[in-house]
Amino acid sequence: MLIVSESRTFRSRVLSLLLLATLPLCSQPGITQTSLAPLNPRDMAMTIPGDFTLASVGDLMMRRPASQLVDDAVQAALRLIREADLAVANMEGELADLRKFDGPLNGFVGSHEVAADLKAIGFDMVNRAQNHLLDSEVEGMFSTNALLDEAGVAHAGTGNNLDAAAAPVFLELAQGRVAMVGMHAPLMLEHRRLGATAQIGNLGGRPGLNMLNYSEAIIVSEEQLASLKRVRDQFLEFRSNYDNPRPLPGDEPSNSLRFPASSSGSEDPTYRLARSGETPGTIDYTIRESDLSRTLRSIRNAKRYADFVVATAHIHQGQSVLEQMHLSTKPPEFYIDLAHQAIDVGADVFVGHGVQLLRGIEIYKGKPIFYGLGEFFRQAHWSLQELLAQTDANQQGGLQNFARNFGGSTQSLESLVAVSHYEDGELAEIRLYPTELGSDGPDSRLGIPRLAAAEKAQEILARMQRLSRDFGTQIAVQGNVGVIRLSR
Repeated sequence: MLIVSESRTFRSRVLSLLLLATLPLCSQPGITQTSLAPLNPRDMAMTIPGDFTLASVGDLMMRRPASQLVDDAVQAALRLIREADLAVANMEGELADLRKFDGPLNGFVGSHEVAADLKAIGFDMVNRAQNHLLDSEVEGMFSTNALLDEAGVAHAGTGNNLDAAAAPVFLELAQGRVAMVGMHAPLMLEHRRLGATAQIGNLGGRPGLNMLNYSEAIIVSEEQLASLKRVRDQFLEFRSNYDNPRPLPGDEPSNSLRFPASSSGSEDPTYRLARSGETPGTIDYTIRESDLSRTLRSIRNAKRYADFVVATAHIHQGQSVLEQMHLSTKPPEFYIDLAHQAIDVGADVFVGHGVQLLRGIEIYKGKPIFYGLGEFFRQAHWSLQELLAQTDANQQGGLQNFARNFGGSTQSLESLVAVSHYEDGELAEIRLYPTELGSDGPDSRLGIPRLAAAEKAQEILARMQRLSRDFGTQIAVQGNVGVIRLSR
């Protein structure tokens, strides 16, 4: 567990042991979320008195400082962060001081100055459990965490081992103590290496992030399942050609099958017959029980010791095989269930990120769930090789398209700042401020947030109205600001 104050950062082993001791039964393998006894109602309440504001954004894909820019639209966006009582985000990528860093430099690596700039902008807490965590291997992870510690920005979701990665981080504010628990669901099998592992006594313990591993099945119709079985059986007719063929399917359920797609079998997809109301092509995800239990326990324990708890997850998974990766606007069912369970055990807000687009907003039991707020900073076109003059600057390559025209549109350069207003522990209103990341500007300013101009703001808010309507959330538009009001 990491405790952070405005002036000091330190690790407290004693409090970590206290947290682990609060629920000895739930630390055993196989205990599910339903076995967690609810906290006392007084401890489940959001206990920050008076007026309190939370500013939430999505990803910070940030490579250089921006807080000092003399640009009214930029400063208007950053002011929303600075003026909030608590501001949270996802730190996408790593930071390093190139004058001293001796680890590998790959992928998204920003200047060491970014950490202090995050603090200057007004960010208080960030999630670090994300798919670019090991772009520069564990050296990059530790470099980034150390720079954030030095700047006084609390961070959750990573650590020396699994216990540290899953533990909440605490931050002392004038209004009370806040906590954050971070998590990530891997994009693909090889990304599971990002997951921290448990330390048992003096053994084991790999640095990494708090991983939510899962299994998945693709939903198909009866006709499709029968066709898949026919094709698989036709493959099996050639088993005698090989000295060591795969074994024949054993006691396979009649409503599902694994289809051979790789020689190892590790990436063979599972197909399941659609139940009533399910649409073929939908993906059914199931989070590993031990990962879910560990994370929910951490949220619940955090709530006992904090006045306000942020649960935050970096999740790219889409709802259907028909959607492009990173461009899914509809959260899958497991994501919705995860957010609900996080709030059920104590989270006061659930902040999701991962996809490069906006997703809808849900109000669940009077608490906000942001399934995707887009990318607040998106300096994705920066190439270390170009900056070091090792190669020619390329404005036509894949990295440039990813940064400026991802998925054939500029929607990845559109995002929201969500400012949640609380009154005596109750959510009263959420104001949504559309931002835009310089899609029409030069590369030197690309990826830096600014309040969107009127036409673009209206377009973003109309999209959010549509996406949030699926969750029963009504968004009114006042000028260029979206407003969600809660009846009290």
